[in-house]
Amino acid sequence: MDSVVFLDKVRGYQRDGWRLALVNATSVLPSPEMPDGAVDVSWSFEKGGQLEHLRERVTSEDEVPSVSDVFGSAFLYENELRELFGVRVTGLNVDFKGALYRAQERVPFSPRAIRARLDAKGKKS
Repeated sequence: MDSVVFLDKVRGYQRDGWRLALVNATSVLPSPEMPDGAVDVSWSFEKGGQLEHLRERVTSEDEVPSVSDVFGSAFLYENELRELFGVRVTGLNVDFKGALYRAQERVPFSPRAIRARLDAKGKKS
């Protein structure tokens, strides 16, 4: 992920009067091509009923810069990305340090955690 280009785009949305509507993430399961899997993250911006999206496929090696200095409400989404998906978000304005959710499993929606649950379920059948 090119952090400089990404942050420039986010700042452009803010400068042009868009609001951050939501941040969504989806795990991409490990495969022979991607042994660790990945997380597809989408930042959605709204202005006048129009939606535009920035999408990035994030691997376990990638760092995702926080956009909370541009859009303050992003800190909740970004803490979720860290805690639930294992995305390495850097520079959060408000960092819950893993204490936003009380999950039974650490990073329950990470690609590896999902793959492990699916494999365990397949062995029970």
